[in-house]
Amino acid sequence: MRDARKLKRWFGVAFVAMAFVLTGHRLALTQPGPNHLKFAHTFTTESERAILDAAVAEFERGHPGVKIEQIISNSEVYNTVGWRLQFQGRNQPDLYFHWHGFKVEYCIQRGWAMDLTPHLAPGFLEQFVSSAIQKQNGALYFLPQSIDISNLVWYDRDRFARLHLHEPGTLGEWLKLCARLRQNGILPLAQGNRDLWPMGNFGAELLGQSLGEEKSGRLFQPRNPINLEYLRRLQTLIEMRDLGCFDLPGVLERGAIGGLGDIDAKVLFLSGRSAQHIVGSWFLADVQDARSKNELKFSIGLFPVPPGDGEADALTAVTTGFLVNPTTRNPKAAVEFLELLLSKKYQSEFAKLGNLSARRDAVEFTSDPLAQRMLEILATTPVIVPPPDTGYRPEQAAVFYEMCGKILTGKLELQHAAEYWTKEKKNLARKGL
Repeated sequence: MRDARKLKRWFGVAFVAMAFVLTGHRLALTQPGPNHLKFAHTFTTESERAILDAAVAEFERGHPGVKIEQIISNSEVYNTVGWRLQFQGRNQPDLYFHWHGFKVEYCIQRGWAMDLTPHLAPGFLEQFVSSAIQKQNGALYFLPQSIDISNLVWYDRDRFARLHLHEPGTLGEWLKLCARLRQNGILPLAQGNRDLWPMGNFGAELLGQSLGEEKSGRLFQPRNPINLEYLRRLQTLIEMRDLGCFDLPGVLERGAIGGLGDIDAKVLFLSGRSAQHIVGSWFLADVQDARSKNELKFSIGLFPVPPGDGEADALTAVTTGFLVNPTTRNPKAAVEFLELLLSKKYQSEFAKLGNLSARRDAVEFTSDPLAQRMLEILATTPVIVPPPDTGYRPEQAAVFYEMCGKILTGKLELQHAAEYWTKEKKNLARKGL
């Protein structure tokens, strides 16, 4: 989601990837048996490693003779190439970390993921919010570790109170609220879309609310032509632009959203220059940092993007979690380790690092009211749709992000959006994408 495509970094990715290919077999231990489980993941910080080491030690104490070998990768290398390369050798991982979406689907299609259902303890799945447990053709391949919500509306509670404004329940109420803020000389929303993903993810949520998970997901499939009727909800981008939700004389000029970065927009909100800011759950760390430095001069609240009348209550979020390789010689032990790692004991430790657990009891893991509110939203939202850049092929996501950016800045009329998207899909198809 956040742009990190620097040439120097990609040279590093390429170098490490080559090392992965050339030395992976030599670095691995001997061919694993049923009592040796290889666990591939990207938890690299000292605090994360401490939690995992404790879980591994507890598991090994409870399973005498069984050992877990952790295969730790740089997140960027793993996300770009490592997740596929690890299946090319004979020493494949028994269980591994992933981001739910396109990559998990790819693993399932290639036969790299096992149906976990027969090996799960009775009642285990009931410990998680229903939207995080997604079965495919009756099989369950993925167990959730944490959830990043892509779109939340963070707001200045003090300003809302002074104007007697309340959290909106519908899209119509929200647009009226934004208009009221502007009438009072307040920038309704500080947004930066220079890198396209911020408002692209917002656009994906609008489609998820109007179409539901399945229909909105089909839009991103290669070669599928686009029907304009399915894109009508993107009219909201135009309505918000024309209402002046993203600009205010003396603060932000009209059209500035296209050249403003997401960090610039974040600073505008935290410095009190706007009443609201749409960004993901990771923004909590910025809020806490501003609080600790005594730089935050107002109280902050948050609410989910309100749906239109009669639309689905849906969130755009990416779930991280784990899968088990069907080649493992000890599927029972692999699943039992994941059950331990995803237990209240260890998930509460991850919550201290800012993770939003998919467990139903996650609200007990933190005393921060904003974190508790996010967990409440997760627990009560029935539909979760993925952000395009993790849910689908990156090339398809890039086309959608570009399209939303053009609509938002007036460079593409909505009536031509379906034609634009279909044409770009054809261009990708000619490249085999």
